[in-house]
Amino acid sequence: MKRSLLVVSVALAGCAHKPEVVREVPVPTPVTCVDPNRIPNEPPRVAQRLTGNARRDLEIVAQSAQELRLWGQEMHSLLELCAGKPVQP
Repeated sequence: MKRSLLVVSVALAGCAHKPEVVREVPVPTPVTCVDPNRIPNEPPRVAQRLTGNARRDLEIVAQSAQELRLWGQEMHSLLELCAGKPVQP
């Protein structure tokens, strides 16, 4: 008798928890801050163009570095627009 009472009380104890509270949590929704068509394409990678000739490869890598720098500056300008920073001439 005591054993069955213990089993029943343990089984019922599992039902004695507090009910979960349902909360609404605001979820940020992405908003387009610039026209996606204004995002510049990434410059092409140059690894396949390297020849093993140091002088020629330097020209290839230097040109790629300039293209990447320009691309980064364009992306930075777009990011500043998204952040609301005024455009500088």
